[in-house]
Amino acid sequence: MELRMIESKNTMSLLMVMVTFTWALSGIATKYLSFYISENEIVVYRYFFAVLSTFPVLLWMKISFNINKRNLLLSLLLAIFLIGNTRFYFMGMQHGAAGLGAALVTVLIPIFVYIFMVFSKKSQPTLRDWFALLFGIIGVSFMMNFEQLSLSEWMRGGNLYFVLAAFFYALITVFGAFMRDMHVMAFNFYICIFALVIDWFLSFDGAFLSEVNMDKVFWINIFILSVLSTTIAATLYYIGLKVLGSKKCSEFSLLTPFFAIALGALFFGEMLTFKNAMGTIMAVIALVVLNNVKLKDLTNFR
Repeated sequence: MELRMIESKNTMSLLMVMVTFTWALSGIATKYLSFYISENEIVVYRYFFAVLSTFPVLLWMKISFNINKRNLLLSLLLAIFLIGNTRFYFMGMQHGAAGLGAALVTVLIPIFVYIFMVFSKKSQPTLRDWFALLFGIIGVSFMMNFEQLSLSEWMRGGNLYFVLAAFFYALITVFGAFMRDMHVMAFNFYICIFALVIDWFLSFDGAFLSEVNMDKVFWINIFILSVLSTTIAATLYYIGLKVLGSKKCSEFSLLTPFFAIALGALFFGEMLTFKNAMGTIMAVIALVVLNNVKLKDLTNFR
């Protein structure tokens, strides 16, 4: 059904550019929301509205909600990883730069995944791959100004939180590859439900509702984070996988760091140093080389 909706590859390519822009925009939305709520509420808000908006999409696309015990337990595990990813990403945005932080997480995720695959012997890296990995790590260190900061400064600047956010999302990607006999969008739907329920009972404090100024800016950014980047972008990304293929879609995702940095400059006046810019370019080049590694696609939540 979804393949008949978008028959032109050119149209789908344009939509994939919009998807990557939306993922970058979600970092800006997260930064704005950090002025309103804490990491204890962000998971509940994001995935409450994501679940509400995803449910009719699954019905419209006639995707089955059936799930076996193995996938149910796996979705529970991935929900815990997702909570870690969302919380640390949010905390990074509280302390660090929105644009560079979003770019940093985007480039770190595939690097972590590749490292996991090497250690699990799922991939046999060539000498070129090792050089690309080293090139990417050096680029990431430039992005974080690693050599200029003390440990306490490095942690206060949000870098540690962004690294942890990328680490947890990489775990989602790796363990998500074990999902079998189920549509990936339905699987992600259950992950969001578990993340919502777990975080609600563990840490959600309803008392803050009377204290938060839920103005227009708040709700616009909740919509961007929950509906636009989580539901709509994920749906378009899945359709893109079918129309363009996984390799082509992953190439579009390389635009996300550049969109994120541009948006950070536009909305928050964030300035990029020459070393930060060089680091971003180096990391993206490394990802282009490592892009030949075949991973089972898991719909992007960012």
